[in-house]
Amino acid sequence: MSNSETRPVCLVTGGARRIGRAILTELAADFDLAIHANTSRADADELAEQLAANGARTKVFVADFSEPDCAGQMVEAVAKHFGRLDLVVNSASTFEYDTPSEFSTETMQRILTVNLVSQMVIARVFGALGSDGATLINILDNKVYAPNPDFFSYSLAKFALKSSIDMLAMHYRGKMRVCGIAPGITLISGDQTPENFEKSWRHSLTGTGSTPDQIARTVRFIWQTKALNADVIVLDGGQRLMSLERDVAFAVE
Repeated sequence: MSNSETRPVCLVTGGARRIGRAILTELAADFDLAIHANTSRADADELAEQLAANGARTKVFVADFSEPDCAGQMVEAVAKHFGRLDLVVNSASTFEYDTPSEFSTETMQRILTVNLVSQMVIARVFGALGSDGATLINILDNKVYAPNPDFFSYSLAKFALKSSIDMLAMHYRGKMRVCGIAPGITLISGDQTPENFEKSWRHSLTGTGSTPDQIARTVRFIWQTKALNADVIVLDGGQRLMSLERDVAFAVE
C-alpha cells in the first residue's frame, strides 16, 4: 500500500479562498485534500494543482449549500473518491448585513440554510461513515461569546452551530469528535476599508486579532489532540471581553 493510500483525508468546505484556503495549505503535508467550492471553482482548481505539486492527492468537489442535500451528497462523493474521510472542517459561510428590526425572511432562510442546515447534513452523513478517529471542526465566530445585534441572521446561524457541537459530540460519542474554532475579525469583508480593518483587527486586549494561519494551525492542533471534544477554541485576542455593543467594524468607526 502506498503512502498516499494511508494518509488521512480532509474535506474543507469553502476551501478555495480565505480561511479555508489557509487550512488546506497548512494540512497539505500530511493529508490528502478534498476542496469544496461553489462559485469559486477556478480558485479551487488552481489551489488543487498547487497542493498536488507538493505531494497531496487533491480533488475539487462543487456543491451549492443552498440545497442541503447537495452538501450530504458531496460528503459521500469525497469518501467514495478517496476511500476514506477522516477530518471535515466546515469553513463555508455566507453573510449579509441585517438587524432584528430589519431583516427579510428570504435572506434569513438562505443564510440559515447555508450556514447551519447544510452543515448539520454534513455532520449527519460524515457521522454515518463510521470513520475511525473521525473529527468534525466547525468554524464559528467570536460573537457567539459576545453577542451584538449586527449581522442578525448570520449571528443566529453561528449561535445555533455552536450549540450543535455539544449535542453532536454526545450523539456520536466514541465515533466522532466535534469541536469549534471561534475567530475574531481575520480578513477584510464586504465594504470594509483597509483602515477600518486595521483598527478593528487591533481592537482587542492583546492589540491583535486572528490570522488565517493561526486558525489553520488550530485545526491541526485539534486534529492531533484527541482529548479535545465538544470544545471551542476562541482566537480573538480577548476581544470578546471588551463588551462591544456593536460589531467591531462599527465600534471602531
